[in-house]
Amino acid sequence: MKTERAKKGNISAGFTLVEVFVVMAILAILATMGWQASGLINNRQMNKTAELQVSQMEVGMNAYRIDNGEELPAGDGDVWSSHVLYTTLNCDADGDGNPDTDPKTQEVREPYCDGITPIADIKNQSEVLNGIPAIKMSLKPKGAPKKKKLFVLLDPWGTPYRYRMGYEMRDEKGKTGKGVNPDFDIFSLGVDASGNGLSNEGKNEDNISNIRSWR
Repeated sequence: MKTERAKKGNISAGFTLVEVFVVMAILAILATMGWQASGLINNRQMNKTAELQVSQMEVGMNAYRIDNGEELPAGDGDVWSSHVLYTTLNCDADGDGNPDTDPKTQEVREPYCDGITPIADIKNQSEVLNGIPAIKMSLKPKGAPKKKKLFVLLDPWGTPYRYRMGYEMRDEKGKTGKGVNPDFDIFSLGVDASGNGLSNEGKNEDNISNIRSWR
């Protein structure tokens, strides 16, 4: 009788294999939920950072337009346009990584966007978040001279910001801009890094997740 009681006591005090699997499954579900919640919080933080950066670049571009007789640089929203955005806002027409010198006063020009942080090599997203926005030596954009790297402005996801001339503006060749706004568009492709497509009617169909100056 003692042996039977001892066996019963051992069974009630331990866990069956099924119970162990159930506990493991519950822990896995909780871990997944926690990871997803953490991802959502991090993505919201990145969205807010991108919105702030776009707003600051928008202010800078408007200041540039006032200083240059209402003229704006050409840009059609491709990767190359991020270099245009950089050279314009950082007063770096030659693209050497430093603001140019005013030929009249011989003083270094003040960038139109405060807080631009040069970063030689982006290794993770946290480094990008520290810049407003960050500058990086880009891989050669399509159409750029061979073996030449260009400075671009990166969003919190490490993707180049885009710039488009507005539909009321014309470039040096007289071509009208394709932007949504009448003056200019500045936008990030967002977390999915997609968008900037055109419909058959020529209308912009930027992905809804994009952070943009016309939102």
